[in-house]
Amino acid sequence: MSQFFSLKRFFAAVVLVMSGACFQPAWAICTISGDHGSHVVTFPMPPTIYLEPDTPVGTIIYDHSAESGEVSVDCGGSDVYYRKGYLAITDADAREDVLPGVYKTNIPGIGFRAAASTERFPAYLEEDLVRPWHLVGMIHGYSHATTVFRAVAQLVVIGDVQEGMLDTSRLMSRETLDDAVVGEMRFSPTSVRITTNTCNLEDKNIHVPLRTVHAGDFDGQYSDILTDDSFKIEITRCAAGTKVDYKFTSTGSTGVTNGNILDIASGEGAARGVGIQILDKNNAVLNFDQDYTAVSSVSANEAVTIPLQARYIKTGQISAGKVEAMATFEVFYR
Repeated sequence: MSQFFSLKRFFAAVVLVMSGACFQPAWAICTISGDHGSHVVTFPMPPTIYLEPDTPVGTIIYDHSAESGEVSVDCGGSDVYYRKGYLAITDADAREDVLPGVYKTNIPGIGFRAAASTERFPAYLEEDLVRPWHLVGMIHGYSHATTVFRAVAQLVVIGDVQEGMLDTSRLMSRETLDDAVVGEMRFSPTSVRITTNTCNLEDKNIHVPLRTVHAGDFDGQYSDILTDDSFKIEITRCAAGTKVDYKFTSTGSTGVTNGNILDIASGEGAARGVGIQILDKNNAVLNFDQDYTAVSSVSANEAVTIPLQARYIKTGQISAGKVEAMATFEVFYR
């Protein structure tokens, strides 16, 4: 039986006794046993979190779960006070208008919420949500429980984000029986840099039309360039000094062969025996999952254009048909 079920039963008993009699309380002592620090859950956090300037309110930018080691709790005597909650966050920090249980952090535009339980894997429901420090109830009599402290935590966008160092020590919470700590939530590192990506990607979904070619149009293994000047990645509103890198990723693409051939979609009416290669403006073939630098340092508000090209490459016996493919790209602002 978990500790918290015991707490509820003992608290009800206290109410009944106090309504019928007045007595001198005998203070209880609670002891905790388990490996050193077994009551603590530590959430690992990245040293830096990058955000797009227009990230919508309600977006989850960090989501993690953790659980402690096993802890045995023994309380003897009477009147054990059960308290829990955040140690620094207050009711004035609440932003329930965004998501249940969200509170402001020291970074404008960034909120935080957590849930914890020793009975089950916690959910972001009222019974599990962590709230500012408060008295939950009181245990009367002897209690024994063996528990595992489980917790989940999220960082949430709650408005316009300002860059800065997130103080994760303010997110710490604790559960206690009198002076005995039975559960504690910590974060590492204690400072996380929040930075907004300093450029704006103009179009996240680029449609690239390819010219129709015939099998006889191939010059050896390759076709001519199939695209016009519309095949490009455009970036605006870059801060001065920003380095812009990009890459095409095999994840999210229709498939990649030999590191630089984009597979075309199969199916009824699809062409066969060809793949697609993506080239830069200098006709160099781009490898998937490899970083390329578009510009090492931009001027303030400089627009960056990454011109690209595409061509077919023979991969086998060519059969006529339609060609459809998807390539995923990522852009990095450093």
